[in-house]
Amino acid sequence: MLIGIKLNVGFADREPYQHLYGRRDVLAYLRGLGVRAAEAPVGARTDVEAIKAHARQCAAAGLRLSMHPYTEGTPANPAYFADERDNACRALHERFFRLAAEAAGLQQGESVVNIHSAAGPLEMSRRTLVDQSVRFFAWARRWCERHGPLARPVAELQIRPYPYEPIQRIGDNFAELLEVVERSGCGACWDFGHAYMNTVRFGLPGEAPRVLLGRVAHVHCHDADDEDHQPLVFDRVPWRRHLTELAAEGFEGTVILEVPPEYFLPHGGLAALEDSIRVLRDFVGELAAVENDRPE
Repeated sequence: MLIGIKLNVGFADREPYQHLYGRRDVLAYLRGLGVRAAEAPVGARTDVEAIKAHARQCAAAGLRLSMHPYTEGTPANPAYFADERDNACRALHERFFRLAAEAAGLQQGESVVNIHSAAGPLEMSRRTLVDQSVRFFAWARRWCERHGPLARPVAELQIRPYPYEPIQRIGDNFAELLEVVERSGCGACWDFGHAYMNTVRFGLPGEAPRVLLGRVAHVHCHDADDEDHQPLVFDRVPWRRHLTELAAEGFEGTVILEVPPEYFLPHGGLAALEDSIRVLRDFVGELAAVENDRPE
């Protein structure tokens, strides 16, 4: 497993990063802590040349780059996918897959594009949204196989909306996520914090079914208090148990500490970041030692 962290495109010029890291060389500092990967949130307005520069920067620092597109509430969401060249969803994701393929060449290894399934208004049929998600991810898998074999689209476990939110998100439960990845042939991203919040808020299962574990290709790891995406300081999200289950199934992907820089600041700043990376790094090391000691 590789330990990674959320890292925005243009991070050096962003105020939260400046507050957290000060004058440090951010990539060298993270590398020294044991971070080996970075995940960049991207959207329709994220500049292509800036993404390419970010990929070069990460590759030069020895960090494997993944991307996390956000399209909810836009025409580029998988809810509106169609396999036509002028379709907004297809066009935007082709852009990200091409960039991921370029990043894979720079880093000489797989580049994940971690995508949310369809999200649509309440009046849309949920079955239609599931089928749209399957169509989108099946197309994404085929596109990457043909044009960028080291670019890998995966479908993320989403967080369920509150009843007052006028939206529904496909893949906000394990059964639905499993259907999307099985029917499309894509891998899954298990977001531990989302699973925890879905359990706390709605009583949904927090443990992935074993049939899904072997399809997990990417992980988002974070803790929670009243909200998720927090440093690993509360010990509420059972991330150790989840990683142990994945290791037993042979998971070798990236574990992204998906915590925005501003969320470290109230909990000790750099100390919270260093502690979060340390406990994650040490536990992954323990899992690797156990696997290496198993008789063949």
